Amino acid sequence: MVKKINHEQFAKLIKLYYKQVRNGKKIPLLAYGTFGVGKSAVTKQTAIEIAETKGKKFVDWNSASLEEKEAIALNPKEYFILMDIRLSEYDSSDIKGLPDFKGDDNSIIWKTPFWAKVVTHPESDGLLFFDEINLATPLVISSTYKILYDRVIGENKINSDWFIMGCGNKDDDKAHTHELAAPVRDRGGEVELTSPSSEAWIDWAVDSGIDSKIIGFLSWKPSNLHAVDFDDGQKFTTERGWERLNTLLNGVTDYKTMELVSGTAIGEGIAREYVAFCKIKDSVSLDEILKNPSALKLVTEISTKYFLTTAIGENYKKNKVRFEDVMKISEVFDEMGNVEFVALLWRLCIRYSPTKFKKDFTTKDLENPLREKYAKYLTN
Repeated sequence: MVKKINHEQFAKLIKLYYKQVRNGKKIPLLAYGTFGVGKSAVTKQTAIEIAETKGKKFVDWNSASLEEKEAIALNPKEYFILMDIRLSEYDSSDIKGLPDFKGDDNSIIWKTPFWAKVVTHPESDGLLFFDEINLATPLVISSTYKILYDRVIGENKINSDWFIMGCGNKDDDKAHTHELAAPVRDRGGEVELTSPSSEAWIDWAVDSGIDSKIIGFLSWKPSNLHAVDFDDGQKFTTERGWERLNTLLNGVTDYKTMELVSGTAIGEGIAREYVAFCKIKDSVSLDEILKNPSALKLVTEISTKYFLTTAIGENYKKNKVRFEDVMKISEVFDEMGNVEFVALLWRLCIRYSPTKFKKDFTTKDLENPLREKYAKYLTN
């Protein structure tokens, strides 16, 4: 069993493996995890951060145009490149290249693919990411052995600045995986990326601009963040699915369309629950609660409290809710014994607007007893 890690640890490991060198080579890292858990997303974000620390322009190779790729290939020294190779889509010749007879002696050289020209350039730098490595055919996987073993493609060596990673699904994901040979696995480190906690995902969601209704719903029902059952016939609900839903529902306001779209992105059962949560806004007025915070005491539904809390946090970011309002709402929650909502509200305000909230917190009158009681939520 390989070591299980969370997303923060995964990012840390990528940076460490990229930095460390043995015998002039960076050690590869293989990572496994269930589908939709964020392997590719963490890898990309970490690559962006490495690029920033090195003062280089980040390039997602798959998103670049042909003209951009050609320009980068000629002069790559200013760039840090994420070369994402989805092995499940490749043939062995896409990795190894095609044979080409050279001269009169009938010797053979290998004509390697264009992306290989980039990673073997002596001034190039980046992360060579073999995604879906164990979903590829055994022949394709074997084509990567020499790359992992010797850092060689065709007749050329991969530049020493490049870090090589492989990511794949778990065997119990029913993804038709192929077992990697033991010598391949022993060439580098191995980890399993676990599903994020709801708190960790919500922190990411706030930073990534995910709709507050999704954040509120999953704060209320965190078990719905990742719900996969191979036997119930439902669409799988994954972290990636919620991100997908956030994109699909942009600008959608009518509930009939919302439920239609949600059912395709996260499964019909959870979609119905999510749409019902969104309808709460029709039964409660945020403006009235802000005008009269004591009205919160009439709210008995837990789901409504979650909806209001996330809405207040988001509107604080947009300067539609004042710091004084946040404190008054917090006081009412505290009086009701709903300390978890004070904690959630402050946590969201911190995540949405960390500088603004800390400034408001420290420059206002410090007589309010809640400041000391909940100050620990400002440490994140």
